[in-house]
Formats: sequence, C-alpha cells, structure tokens
Amino acid sequence: MPIRHLALNVEPLRPATSTERQTLFRALINSAIGVGAFLLTCIGLHAVLPFPQIDGVSQKLRFFAAHKDEFDTLFIGSSRIYFQISPAIFDGVIRESGSPMRSFNFGIGGMHLPESAYVLEQVLNTKPRNLRWVFIELGELQTKWPHEAAGSRRALYWHDWRRTSLILRKVLGSGTHMVWLPNLKKVRDIILPRKSGLETRDLFIFHMAELEKNFANVATGSDILDYFSRRDINKDSAKYLGAAGDGYVPMTNKGMSASQTATYEHALALVMAQNGWRSISPYTMEACRQCAQKIRGIGAVPIFLITPSTTRFNVTYLDNARPPGVVMAFNDPRVYPNLYRSSVRLDEDHLTKEGAEEFTRIMAANFMHLVQAGEIK
Repeated sequence: MPIRHLALNVEPLRPATSTERQTLFRALINSAIGVGAFLLTCIGLHAVLPFPQIDGVSQKLRFFAAHKDEFDTLFIGSSRIYFQISPAIFDGVIRESGSPMRSFNFGIGGMHLPESAYVLEQVLNTKPRNLRWVFIELGELQTKWPHEAAGSRRALYWHDWRRTSLILRKVLGSGTHMVWLPNLKKVRDIILPRKSGLETRDLFIFHMAELEKNFANVATGSDILDYFSRRDINKDSAKYLGAAGDGYVPMTNKGMSASQTATYEHALALVMAQNGWRSISPYTMEACRQCAQKIRGIGAVPIFLITPSTTRFNVTYLDNARPPGVVMAFNDPRVYPNLYRSSVRLDEDHLTKEGAEEFTRIMAANFMHLVQAGEIK
C-alpha cells in the first residue's frame, strides 16, 4: 500500500488587532483597579474598625486606655505574669522605700511573644503620659498554636506583617537580617513535604493563612455588630481585672497533690543537675529589640523578666546577644530556693497565691536595688 505524505497546514498566529489590544489593556487596568480597591478597603477597615473582642485582652486594654495616665509601671506577659505579680504588693514595697508607684498587670493566659509584643504596641498607642517602667516577660518566640485555635479571633488578631514575618523567619531559618536567606531544607519541606518536614509546612501555611485573613478583615462582623449595637462589652471586666482593678488575679488552686509534688521534685532535681545551657533564639532577641524600641519611643524603660520556672533553667544568649535592656531573672532555684519549694508551686511554671506574693516582694526589692544602684535608669 503506498504511503501518502500528509501535510499539515499550520496557519501562523496573526497579530492582535487594535480592538483586541485595547480590550486586553482595559482588562488589566480594571484588574489593577479592583486589586487596589480591595487593598485600600482592607487598610481603611483596619484603621476604623474597633479593637476585636478578645477575652481578657480587650477588657484590660479598654480599662488601661481609660486610666492610662494613672499608671507609671506596666507588667505584660503570659499567665506567669497574670497570676504571679500583684501590683498592690509591688507598689507597697516600692512605696516603703520612699518612691510612690502605681502599676498595672497586663498579663493574659497563654500570651507569649509575638502576641505580647503586638498587645504591647496597642497599649503604647494609647499614649500613656506617665508610663516609666515596662516589664516584659522574656520567653522564646512561639511559633506553635493549638490546632483548635486555628482561625479563632485569638489566633488571628495579632497576625500583622511585623509579627508574622518574624515567625516565618524562624520557621524557615532565615535569620534576622534584612535579606531573607531561608534554609533550603525547610523550603523543600514546604514545597515537597515529607513526613519529617510536615511541621514546617503546617506552620508556614497556618501563619500565612492567619495573616491573609487578618488583612482581609475576616471575622470582623461581630466586632462591628458589637460596636453599633452598643452591647455591654465590659460585663466581664472584673473577671480579668481582679478585685483591686489592677489586672492581677491570684490563683485559687490549693497546690499540688502528693503525686504531683513527687513529679515536680523529681523534675526539679533533674534541672538542678543540668550543666548544659539552652539558648534563646535570635528571633526572640529581635522581638525584644522591637519591644524595647517602642517602649523607649515613649520615654519609658524596658525591663525583661524571667519568672520562676524550671522549664527556663540555664538560659543563655547566642553570640552574647543579650536583650536590649536589663534582664531580671528568677529562674535559678539555687539563687531563689524559696520560690521553688513544692509548697508554693502549682506546677513547673506557676506559683500558688502565697508563692506569687513572695515572688512579687522579692522582685520589687530587686528592682529597687537596681534603680538605686543606677543599673536601671
């Protein structure tokens, strides 16, 4: 059978007509206008929307804003601050030395860096005229959040670019320099996830998603409704402000059980026997630097506070890069044995009411010593 040669007749692409070029140009212009309008709308809404209703944070922020010029000292951090520093006792110790002081406890359960840094900025944005000292809990920058918190208002509201970029740098191992140099293995774990790299991928996706939703003002409908309906948004204030209205709420737990005490004392013995050191990451140091810069910007003094905890024993700093401010550390059981007695502990990280009051007195006395010695100015 003869083989026939098949010839394909392929027509060359014709150039776009003037009308088609104009249509494409208009489509691009309209798309750019749409994107720009969306971005401007998001930015505008961020500027005018009320602060979201975040349990504990909102109540304390509103109270502080209403009384901002009455306080000269602020404590900010997690439950280790919230339940463990009594402003009344702290102020009393300082007053006995002849220096009147009024402090406020802005501790919130589970509020670590970088969330605490965001809240600090909101507090400072109220422009307190008499704020002189700001104590910030020093702890490692947190990248992990409980899965059940994903998409919640608590996980969402603080995800601005400053906070999220620092978290992403830590997740990617990019360093804190201006130019991002991510660890190539971590980039691979995101693009081509393996079983060993799923955590990196999940953290990257989680924080990017929270940033996008926060920028797009997702879940702000209830905030707008609260604002215009004039709901009683202060009804739970006493719950978070405490009986004295100073932000301190003492722990009501009676202490550890016999089995918990045995577990604690075993853990404490292991910690006391440790010789190695655990370094605080450069990402935490960068977060501290940003906090200190904001605090000094209003004329106040930053003080970094490490609370009595066995999980923070033997903390050191990479390349001697200490935080940009005085560090008051109470995480050594050898130096502060009374704060590590099982009778004043609830667990490895928290003190009973009695222990919290003792800690506050010791911390206040140490603070006054540093001030009088000229180490805190």
